[in-house]
Amino acid sequence: MDIKGALISVLLAGGFYIVILICYRLMGKREISQLSIFDFVVNLIVADVVATGIVEEEYWLDSLGGFLMLVLLQIIMAKVQLKFPKTRSIVDGEPSLIIKHGRIDYSELRNLNIELDEVMMMLRQKKIASIEDIQYAVLEPNGKISIFEKKLPTKVFPLPLIISGQIKIEALKSLGKDKDWLLKELEKHQMTQLHQFKYVYYEENKLILYTKNEMHKLKLQTS
Repeated sequence: MDIKGALISVLLAGGFYIVILICYRLMGKREISQLSIFDFVVNLIVADVVATGIVEEEYWLDSLGGFLMLVLLQIIMAKVQLKFPKTRSIVDGEPSLIIKHGRIDYSELRNLNIELDEVMMMLRQKKIASIEDIQYAVLEPNGKISIFEKKLPTKVFPLPLIISGQIKIEALKSLGKDKDWLLKELEKHQMTQLHQFKYVYYEENKLILYTKNEMHKLKLQTS
């Protein structure tokens, strides 16, 4: 590559750098460890598209157009997920309870196509020596594992039962309950409009509800 070509590549790299900073600011990107699978895939494609535009100068405009299209699609997807929360679980997946009261849920591991060795590796990275020391372990949609130890017990079940009006069936199964049970408990207290709930979780025979409009919590005793 001649000096002129090298200079053009440097200028393109600087230009793409500025454009990427602006676009990622608009997308509100989080740190890498918090990215969903969809976010991660988009980042890989962006890296390849931008690299092509920098190395092969004659295609820089094509690369810029492709990059801006990906940014636009990402912004649209974020808006869709905010308006229709159910799409988030379809695209990103749901958190999974893989350990409960010191016992591994092997059926859940099979559903996730995860080997026990992988789980043990993640536990070692969290400085956990024994599965029996764990009250709950949740595999998050971004592939990270959240651990609640028995020495610091939580009274709260770690998976939400309702988010933005959407009932989480898998969370209810992990709790040993079903959708009918949840609806009956809510009906006892004349709480039948699911769309009004921003967040609902379970704590020692109580449902803790955060309403969407009033943003305060209500405690409902369950049977």
